[in-house]
Amino acid sequence: MAENDTQATEAAPQAKLGMMQLLMIVGIVLVTEVAILFAWESLRPPPAPVDPTAESEEAATADVSELEPANYLPLDPALVVNLQGEGGESHFLQTTIQLMTRNKEVYEAAKTHSPAIRNALIMLFGTLNHSDITSLEGKEQIREQAREVADEVLLELSGQQGIDALYLTSFVIQ
Repeated sequence: MAENDTQATEAAPQAKLGMMQLLMIVGIVLVTEVAILFAWESLRPPPAPVDPTAESEEAATADVSELEPANYLPLDPALVVNLQGEGGESHFLQTTIQLMTRNKEVYEAAKTHSPAIRNALIMLFGTLNHSDITSLEGKEQIREQAREVADEVLLELSGQQGIDALYLTSFVIQ
């Protein structure tokens, strides 16, 4: 019986040791699973938010892709006009201009009537004061006025309109 007691006392620490090893392995597996789950959630990209304007943006993109390519017509040579200055000072404006249209017929009409368009633009720029065009807002305003004048001349001479934009590709005030 004494031998049974010694074997039982020796088996108890071994059973405790086996139970501890089992608990440690289970703990390590649980910690590893939690770390993997955390890494998976952290590295996964967030779901795309639902944007109600996405459909309208797609429609706008489709509209742009359906447009004809832009045609640019340079009005060469550069326009040079006298500007009225404050106190009788004399200033000069030199600018190069390009017209943009997406309509081939309007492009051809503008090309044909470019001398009349140039004349109308020289007359418009000749009425300006130096102070009218020194600010960005003033330049934008005169650019839009020049586009409208070019479109009106084109309508008068060819019966067509359609100059989409007028670009000041150089603009020097002296």
